[in-house]
Amino acid sequence: MKQLFQPRNPLVRTFAQSLKRYCPDAQNLLNSGAIETEIDLFKNRYKQSLPETFYDFYRWYNGSAYESSENKWLLPFEHGRSILSLASIVKEKKFWDTQSQVNFQEWQPGEYWNKAWIPFMKVDDLWLRVVDTKGCFDGTPGQIISFDCKNEPLRSIECDSFDKWLETVIAKIELECLFKEFHEIGLEEEKAIFAIDKRINPNRHSVELEPKNP
Repeated sequence: MKQLFQPRNPLVRTFAQSLKRYCPDAQNLLNSGAIETEIDLFKNRYKQSLPETFYDFYRWYNGSAYESSENKWLLPFEHGRSILSLASIVKEKKFWDTQSQVNFQEWQPGEYWNKAWIPFMKVDDLWLRVVDTKGCFDGTPGQIISFDCKNEPLRSIECDSFDKWLETVIAKIELECLFKEFHEIGLEEEKAIFAIDKRINPNRHSVELEPKNP
């Protein structure tokens, strides 16, 4: 239970405190934390190296709550994007791992989808954010990548690590803009968000996928 568990990781602890201080109602957007059995099962399923910050985050909040459990609509967390629960990560990864065996053959292997990726955020069937445990596109293992599933073949290298993503989220909470949709963000807030990213994620950039040679 949340009131009995104190986050071990300083960043997760700061995240929980900032959420409570600046946006207490937003805690209702997220599920209660995963129990240790769920964490252990997840670790055993995926041998990829994920940071302890990731697991401590999920001990505190196990993804976004359902807006509609009947239709499986997830409540938004960051600018309309939802956080996947551990169970939803398993389903999402299984789907993309399976798809990659038969689709995306027009791209260089492991670029459109890579089995080393662990998805943890989503917007319907349109957009994904993953932890890249391999370090694709000449990056570092643990970097955070996002991409639009159905549009241009681009991959956005957003953060160097899950810790940096969480640090960015905390800064947006303190700015009180995290839970706004992009169209609700004013010009001054947009400038402040840009400054946050420039400070925390100076290596942020996009990569265009390379088609296979005909």
